[in-house]
Amino acid sequence: MPLTWEEYGCLTNFSVLYSGGLDSAAVPLLLGQVIPGDIHLLTYKHRYGSLFNEWSRRHNADLRRVLGDRVHHHLVDHTRLWNELGARRPLREAMKYGGHWIVCLGCQQTMATHTIIYDLLHNVTNAFICSSVGGEYAVMSMPITREKNIAFYKRFGIRYNAPLLDLGINKDEERAILRSHGIEPGWGKRRSHQGYQPICLIGFQHVLDITVDWHTTYRPDQVARYLDDKFEVMERLIRDTLAAAGHDPDELIARNKEQYDREQAAIDALRARRGQQADAPRTTNPDRGDAR
Repeated sequence: MPLTWEEYGCLTNFSVLYSGGLDSAAVPLLLGQVIPGDIHLLTYKHRYGSLFNEWSRRHNADLRRVLGDRVHHHLVDHTRLWNELGARRPLREAMKYGGHWIVCLGCQQTMATHTIIYDLLHNVTNAFICSSVGGEYAVMSMPITREKNIAFYKRFGIRYNAPLLDLGINKDEERAILRSHGIEPGWGKRRSHQGYQPICLIGFQHVLDITVDWHTTYRPDQVARYLDDKFEVMERLIRDTLAAAGHDPDELIARNKEQYDREQAAIDALRARRGQQADAPRTTNPDRGDAR
């Protein structure tokens, strides 16, 4: 279920799959004003055409000026785990699952694998993606992808959300929000935005999407089958990576679930109070004769 502004305020801390562009700068800027804990910005790169990765640091000083030193940024090479998830066999995977979309979705699911590992190590119970209003057709932002990822992250005591979609914030609003804090968002028009994030050469397959709003669509059943298969590999990689570093995965998961449950209890209590207020009987003021 999408969260409201008030409900986001029940959360402890969060991580962001962060490029440094418009959407991913808007998410920590907005949510950092209602969530009190640490903010972990995770930028991922790979060895298959990921360029200008240091550009992701452009807004770090601005975000720390607004939100304080609780903003932590990490640049992570996820090539090894992406190879495990299929980067070395794109043609075989495209034939198996029915489309070229497996490349970008495989990259995102590798980011998810690293993010879950990071969040378990740092007791972070919320992971935010920066899907924006108008881009829900993208394979990474499709309802089926979000639904499946929400369930997978929850296995590890991590709440997975897309705040810009939850709150209905579009790109024009994002630009205005950044400018209101003295942060330059870069040039943009309609949904297209040329900000300061790194460049992925593989991502140029979507050039018509960002320039003229022309895009393909993807079959939800094929996307669901891909995700279900990859979740098995992802869970093994998460557990093996934590164990190899000397950690007990189950202990870290249990620790996260305790914090997750406390946050969820606060959200549920807030929703219950709102429900009680909505159901409260309306009474008549005898002095004014009106309903109140």
